[in-house]
Amino acid sequence: MHIFEAPEAQLDPTAQHIKEAAEARNIPTITKISQKGRVLHVWTTFKIGTQEFFYTNSALKLRTEGDQERVGPNINHGAALLIADKHAAKEHLAEKGFSVPKGQFFRRRKIEQAYAAFDTFSGPICVKPNNGLGGRGVFTSITDEKWFKVALDEVAKDFPNILVEESVSGEHLRFMYVEPKVVGIRNVRPANVTGDGASSVLDLIHAKNEARKQLALPSEPPLEIDQDMRDFLERTGRSLSEVPAQGERVFLRGVGGSARGSDSDVIWEEVHPSYREIVEQACLATPGLVFSGVDMVVEDYSVPANPDNYWLLELNASPTFSFFHHSRDGRSVDVAGHIVDLLIKRYS
Repeated sequence: MHIFEAPEAQLDPTAQHIKEAAEARNIPTITKISQKGRVLHVWTTFKIGTQEFFYTNSALKLRTEGDQERVGPNINHGAALLIADKHAAKEHLAEKGFSVPKGQFFRRRKIEQAYAAFDTFSGPICVKPNNGLGGRGVFTSITDEKWFKVALDEVAKDFPNILVEESVSGEHLRFMYVEPKVVGIRNVRPANVTGDGASSVLDLIHAKNEARKQLALPSEPPLEIDQDMRDFLERTGRSLSEVPAQGERVFLRGVGGSARGSDSDVIWEEVHPSYREIVEQACLATPGLVFSGVDMVVEDYSVPANPDNYWLLELNASPTFSFFHHSRDGRSVDVAGHIVDLLIKRYS
């Protein structure tokens, strides 16, 4: 691997936030590029004490002193293997007493066993890869056996291990944890439009995209009409041509994430503190986890948590957080600053 300084190189949004947070604390930064074959990565780098850090695309790496051949391990490397295995992570959290969606694990080579699982669920089903990232290959709200088999086949094309879970419903929250506490909460609504009683879903999408263009928030890109969206609408009995009633919300996808067109609002006091406590306990119970984006579904986040009204979906070892810095209503959270402050505390 070749690593060299590149002061004019363009950083990704989260790396830019980390760079600005470090420099605001009088920590000099250097933009570098790592190259291995044809693969290039642009990093913001800085030192605290004797430890050099490399950051890009939500991954914070610890440079091993004297090792010029590689960048180094993820700061969350102690937890990364567990977190990457969604089934193992879910079992770990359940053993610690946290609520998680009920589900089953299947191997691709025994796909027939997975097909047979449909009748073991009494409500909507979620099918997803055991080691997926960014919502790729996640199929939610499945109630029809035909779509269940389609989802399994699609996941099996790219992933050897598959999770089949109950598809829980409620408010989707992303908690940003920076050891030892939650520092930000985002209410995430998968891509959606709200009816006006006259416009089709397609027209509402075009109108929302125009509004987003005017707003120009990095965390809210245009809604993309693709086959995944069409399939989700069909799966849930909707279509691009239908005209929703005034005030009726139509979801276009089952999975959130800014890259997939979700709406999000930064919230805090609206959420009962018991949910923050659960996230903090779950992260502290996961050895080696320094900071994380934690996804949770909650029936009603204004009331106290109990074992039956929330579900921890997953922990993330390399969480994106730029949406906390670009909130629609101005309630931003300096997550990058919290991360750099933690590093100062640990390594100074």
